[in-house]
Amino acid sequence: MLQNKRLPEIPKIETERLILRKITEDDINDIFEYASIPDVTIFVLWDTHKTCQDSIDFVKFADEQFNSNISIIWGIEIKSEKKLIGSIDLRDWNAIHMCGEIGYVISKKYWNRGYVSEAVKAVIKFGFEVLLLNRIEAHCEEENIGSWRVMEKCGMKYEGTLREKVFIKKRFRSMKMYSILKREWKK
Repeated sequence: MLQNKRLPEIPKIETERLILRKITEDDINDIFEYASIPDVTIFVLWDTHKTCQDSIDFVKFADEQFNSNISIIWGIEIKSEKKLIGSIDLRDWNAIHMCGEIGYVISKKYWNRGYVSEAVKAVIKFGFEVLLLNRIEAHCEEENIGSWRVMEKCGMKYEGTLREKVFIKKRFRSMKMYSILKREWKK
């Protein structure tokens, strides 16, 4: 079991249209391109990127999270364009409870094309098959319809709304909680 063990590197995951891979400084312009759009960052914890330095800081943060065994943050690269269009992460997967949490963001240009669902399904598979998790969860704001539809499309079940669970961008926000158990997951 990989519980409490370190992965030697961020694994590369390939799907039909995407490559989930380590984010590098070569991706700074692509990251800034999507992370500087307010519509993209409205529901995320971090602020809209104002300069490329914000994107450089994100690359460093992704490395720190992985090196500290806290989170795996993959860049979402679209194969046909060889371009980074977003990121997806699996957080707290090292917990004794064998549970991890997924989060994601994608460029507005690529919304409603199934890319996030494709990436989430790949990370769920990785979590169950490689990390041997029992449960994978995700949450989003009630107003983030696109995000909770992704979760449902990926087989996650709605568990309830956590009232005013997080304080983001100067206000409390209620979060819809979804999860999938290994025994419910269809390979």
